[in-house]
Amino acid sequence: MIILYGSYARGEYVLWDEKIEFGIHTSYQSDLDILVVTYGANARITEWQLEEKVVESYHKVFAFRRHAAPQFIVEDINSFNKALDQKRYFYTDIVKEGIKLYDNKKFKLTKPHELSYKEIKDIATEEFNKCYPFAIGFMKYAYIALEDGMNELGAFQLHQACERLYYSIELVFVNYRPKSHKLKDLESKCKKYSHSIASVFLHHTDFEKHCYDLLCRAYIESRYNKDYVVTKEELTYMLQRVELLKELTYTICSAQLLFYDS
Repeated sequence: MIILYGSYARGEYVLWDEKIEFGIHTSYQSDLDILVVTYGANARITEWQLEEKVVESYHKVFAFRRHAAPQFIVEDINSFNKALDQKRYFYTDIVKEGIKLYDNKKFKLTKPHELSYKEIKDIATEEFNKCYPFAIGFMKYAYIALEDGMNELGAFQLHQACERLYYSIELVFVNYRPKSHKLKDLESKCKKYSHSIASVFLHHTDFEKHCYDLLCRAYIESRYNKDYVVTKEELTYMLQRVELLKELTYTICSAQLLFYDS
């Protein structure tokens, strides 16, 4: 079963939006959010295959034209129905608002339950209180690594902090925790909740681009690539940007929790 969900399914998508805030140029466009429901397949491997084959081919077709990027999520039918039964509102909203692009008629979905905003807020608050402190903890270790001159370890800790910050936003807004460790994918998913996310990691200078590249590569290469090197200046800069992401995450998540109250 293949389901289009999110802004394109609701008819609320943004084709292209540009703005300058505090002297920083940012742009945003909605992604094509697609859920693939399978049976017996490894969700992580299937997502990787979609990313490596389908998405890559898709971008080649539109190489010289502005186009929306497809974002795939893969779920086993049993896990999907379990999530519906547990009233996880990310999945219930997909069933209520999504558009089936393909259905082989072999799956039967559990009927989603309606949640009150109080229930949604309680779930979001609990998830935020579990996830956000992990980000704070990883940042503390990154500062210790900077002091000890262990810059590559510090970059890894910052990558982990960013993951948890992006996870926190997803959990508060839709009660979903992505499987991906790729910061670019996580950032792209969170931009839909606040365009300010786009202004955290800048790409105007070679130094800014290089630091972001180091941060994105840190999850794997800081542990396994002997040629992966981070300077004190680069780690200090990355810390400043992740501090901004930390404050922004707290602000937009707090605002969303207040929205549930209202």
